[in-house]
Amino acid sequence: MSPKPTITIIGGGIGGLALAAGLHFRKIPVQIYEAAQTFKEIGLGISLSPAAYRAMPLIHPLIQQIYNSLVTIHADSPGYEEYHQTWFELVWATGTQEGDILMNLKALPSGQTALRRADFLNALVELVPAGIVHFGKRLSSLVENENGVVLAFEDGEVVNADVVVGCDGIRSRVKECMIPVESLRTKPVYSGMYGYRAVLEMGDMIQAVGEKRARVATIYLGHGAYALSYPIMRARLVNIGIYVMSDQDWGYDSWVRPAKKEDIERDTRDMGRYVKALVERMPDPSQWAIFEHPHISTYTCSKVAILGDAAHASTPHQGAGAGQAIEDAHVLAELLSDSRVSSVDDVVAAFKAYDDIRRPRSQRVVTSSKENADIFCLRFDGVRDDPVKLRETLNRRLSWLWDLDVQDQVERAREKMVEYLEVPVTGKDLL
Repeated sequence: MSPKPTITIIGGGIGGLALAAGLHFRKIPVQIYEAAQTFKEIGLGISLSPAAYRAMPLIHPLIQQIYNSLVTIHADSPGYEEYHQTWFELVWATGTQEGDILMNLKALPSGQTALRRADFLNALVELVPAGIVHFGKRLSSLVENENGVVLAFEDGEVVNADVVVGCDGIRSRVKECMIPVESLRTKPVYSGMYGYRAVLEMGDMIQAVGEKRARVATIYLGHGAYALSYPIMRARLVNIGIYVMSDQDWGYDSWVRPAKKEDIERDTRDMGRYVKALVERMPDPSQWAIFEHPHISTYTCSKVAILGDAAHASTPHQGAGAGQAIEDAHVLAELLSDSRVSSVDDVVAAFKAYDDIRRPRSQRVVTSSKENADIFCLRFDGVRDDPVKLRETLNRRLSWLWDLDVQDQVERAREKMVEYLEVPVTGKDLL
């Protein structure tokens, strides 16, 4: 038998490394080209949904073990084992019920799980041979021809690839080359919210909000703003985020702009004693713009596909971005390793099936995440600050996200792929 086509991955984030690990485990030839000189941390931390958690061992048997070894859970705090399956407790930060608990929102079976992105990346790297990773390779152009895909990098190197998967983030160069006209219309856009971030020592957090609120992941619901906190680093530290709605354009070249203590105090002046206590201890008042990815018409074009933030970057309001990249990697790893996929044309059919199944769900996640911000800010139409409707709405929406049958998702994609293998995909089908 002739060898399977080599899968060339552009970008070494969580989705790219998970896919590479899954392909290598299945003995599919793979190469990774990463723009940075090393795999490095982006952001303060991540949390994966129960669906992504279930998908991890199906990509590679060690990924979930790695995650479990690094993750912080509520049970890491002695005496709080009963919160093991809690995602967040929702607490009123405004009104006559300020400080009261609205609900304990559970995510079965894993509950709230959090870890440093850098730690996870460093561990995932160990699952792929060093020889297949190429650092300092920032993509300049991508051109498909009848023999494959020609990749040109800014350092002057040119690589001839069989097929390409772009995992290069929200400002994906692969996406720009794959659908250049549409990419101009679908650049990342400001979501109308900005955030403040901080990490506090657990001792300082307990002084600020008390033992329970420090150790149990909490979302503080406010009018036009919300805050959250959750333990990290085996409950030695606590991650804090405060998100504020704004009617003004971002108006700043960078995604981060300097701010003053007075800014965060103004933005949270109506958010009650808990949030006020957090603000008093937050050392860095920089504002972080929250951007999102407008929906695009396809995640693939012939021999090129995109996954993760390159395809569907979302706001952080339901902790689903990294999880969607894991779901993408699971589907692609299974399709590309199918015994019926043995040529580049077969990979094209697999890419099309991946797009059919993953695009509707992941784009709905983008929409749902932005709507979650409206819910937490008590501005969601038909719900507002009605406690009964808030409980019903959140349970229903997050059940859809978390309760996915991940293997069924793969099988539906496989059925689509078989259809395309039997009736070859044409150029017109890919538009």
